[in-house]
Amino acid sequence: MGKFRWVFTILVAALVASCSPAQGTNHSAATRTPSPPATALSTPSSAPVSPSPAPLRPVLVGLSGVNAVFTVARLDGTPLASLPATNAIGDEHVVGAYLVAAADGKEWTVDAAGVVRPVSPIAAKLLSPDKVLSLLVLDSTTAIDGCQMASTGDCTALEVRLDTGASRTLQTAPNIGQWAMAMGPSLKVLEVSPDLNTVWLREVTAATAGSQGSTAKLEIVGVDRLTGAVTRHNLPAAMQDLDLTISRDGKWVAGQEDAGTDSTHLAIRHLHVVSLVTGVDSDVQGTAPYVGGQRSPSTTFSVNIAAIGGTGKSVFPHDGNVVNGVLGVFWLNATTLVIERGGMFAVKADTGSATQLTGPIDYLVGVLN
Repeated sequence: MGKFRWVFTILVAALVASCSPAQGTNHSAATRTPSPPATALSTPSSAPVSPSPAPLRPVLVGLSGVNAVFTVARLDGTPLASLPATNAIGDEHVVGAYLVAAADGKEWTVDAAGVVRPVSPIAAKLLSPDKVLSLLVLDSTTAIDGCQMASTGDCTALEVRLDTGASRTLQTAPNIGQWAMAMGPSLKVLEVSPDLNTVWLREVTAATAGSQGSTAKLEIVGVDRLTGAVTRHNLPAAMQDLDLTISRDGKWVAGQEDAGTDSTHLAIRHLHVVSLVTGVDSDVQGTAPYVGGQRSPSTTFSVNIAAIGGTGKSVFPHDGNVVNGVLGVFWLNATTLVIERGGMFAVKADTGSATQLTGPIDYLVGVLN
């Protein structure tokens, strides 16, 4: 579910869902060949790495060609960097750079200017793909590992320096037992504030199991990276969503809640937005069709949005081609989405107007801006 996370701007929340065949398509798991040195088109791997110039526009990140080469490219298709035989690491959420790994254990970061930097072997060992459960990359020097899991099942959220391998604990949470099957690990990193000072985590608390049934609660935990201060917000009991997201200002949380059954007696869910300031839980599904968790042949492929304080609508409806499932949705800026479905499209969130993008990327992993 790494590509199907809720994505936020201050104005618009977008819901992305598809049927399970599309979710199961994992281009990033392509077979890897022995790793050659990573190279950037702008910075040879043998040369000293220079500071990144400030990028002027968002860039696309994805996989290219039959060998699934990790590629960074501008919206006009101009390639900026290429890293053969590497992949993004698991459920990776990025702000200023992508972290990529090769089969031999080496790792690099690549930023929006196409600058590639090597990752410390110590950091690469901490953040190896087989260990990372959720990852937030702040920039080319710092990443947040949402859960370093101990043998006991306890989780520790770590801040890791990618250039040195130094790490420090941000938050810990105990093993949640059987709830891990439904909710994932007890800690998951979600987002960081615009000034990069506050890291937002989802924590599962009060997990119990017994003859009277099992219970668990979800909380949003904010950790100040400068002072270590922790703030907590309880979420409504109805919001038991594996794929929560939070706005970067820490004021809004989005997720799905059970909404009964449809006319064919299939269970459905609605998009909800919760204000962490007032605690108000709002159903914003509106007229948008429910698009997640339905079994064939009722499954549809579409992209829905809901404005904060508004109601949902579909901006990129299904094109009628069963093959064209939604493979990824990301924000280019506060008003435009990039959607991969039978091609790459820039879609205006207010009108749904779409412009097809061309370039070297065959499978979209994300956007850096």
